[in-house]
Order: sequence, then C-alpha cells, then structure tokens
Amino acid sequence: MMDITDIMEHIPFARHLGIDVIDAEEGYAKGQLELTNELSSNPGHLIAHGGVAFALADTVGGAAVVSLNHTVTPTIDMRIDYLNPATTDLIAEAEVIRNGDSVAVAEVDVRDKNDTEIASARGIYKTGDHDGESAWTDSENITSFIEQ
Repeated sequence: MMDITDIMEHIPFARHLGIDVIDAEEGYAKGQLELTNELSSNPGHLIAHGGVAFALADTVGGAAVVSLNHTVTPTIDMRIDYLNPATTDLIAEAEVIRNGDSVAVAEVDVRDKNDTEIASARGIYKTGDHDGESAWTDSENITSFIEQ
C-alpha cells in the first residue's frame, strides 16, 4: 500500500493550492501550505482567503481518515470557525475522534507559522458503503493509488 502522504500529492486541487500533507498515520495528519499572493483575499496585503484555510483543513482531515480506513473517504460535511486572519504560511493538524462503519469525524486545528490559531474545523467523512460505481471508485483516480 502506498504511503498516505504520497497519495495526497496526486490530488489536483491540493497540488494547485500548494497543500503538502507531511504526515498521516493512525488517525492523525499534518499538512502545510505556503501563503502566496494568489491565495490572498486582499490585493496588496497578504491575508489568506477563508477558502484556503478551509481547503487545507478538509484535505488534512481527509488524510487522517484515509490513514485509518485505507480507502477513499469523501467529505460529507465540514464546519469551520475562523479565529484570526492568516498572514503567514499555514499548518493544519487533524485527529480522527470517531471512526465508524459509515462515517468518521476529524477535528482539525489550523495555525500560522507563528503558532497563532487561525481556524478550528470539524469534518465528517464517508467511510462505508462504497458498493456502487462512483467518481471515487473509478480505477483511473486516487483509489488505484490507495490500493497499490
């Protein structure tokens, strides 16, 4: 089976944003993202768009869930509380707090490189019922990487 951090490198959207999952094992994951001008919500002043923190939290939360389930785990729902504006690179850490037969729940903390709390998120991911054909079971996508 391929390493989860290697699998996450193949997600086009995460690659586009520059999300790097640096650790994912046993229900824990950590990822980082370099804050660039393209990810800013304010011209001329580097402040991360809220969607950047959300995407980082969702990706890292998903990696934590995949590390336990070794299969695709699409996001069902995610809520996020924004605590401070991000003006530097971001780091997210996720921990699975429930891993059931049909859903898993991960809590994710997003901080900047100065350790300022940026956001707190909770994601719910689908872990079961992958019986039918779907975008996630197509052999040409990430499922094939997980099964390697």
